Amino acid sequence: MNSVSKEFVIHHELATVVVTPKVRLNSARLKREIKAAVKKYDDETLIPASVVQREIRKRLGSYYETPGYYIRVYRYRADLTQAALAKKAEMRQAHLSEMENNKRPIGKVNARKFGKLLGFDYRKLL
Repeated sequence: MNSVSKEFVIHHELATVVVTPKVRLNSARLKREIKAAVKKYDDETLIPASVVQREIRKRLGSYYETPGYYIRVYRYRADLTQAALAKKAEMRQAHLSEMENNKRPIGKVNARKFGKLLGFDYRKLL
């Protein structure tokens, strides 16, 4: 059995993978597993961002790219619930919900707060 305890390298057109096992491994099996994972990634159908944006625009209509839309997108990106973000922003969850649904103005102070908490340029909300 061909096993390794030192690092070994797998070359692929996408990247070179260097593996440093913590225990002795069957290198042939590990290489097969890694190559299979890379092949699976290669075989995935990638969708251009423009197609995704066109579909989102069609689904969301006038809500697309509104201030409330951006709060929701960045909140999702930060993996936060409305309640969690509202707590961090020191506001009621109902107010955040109204802002996300464009039923309540955000204001400059809250825009800056959201920008800082969620890591984006607050001017997108103004």
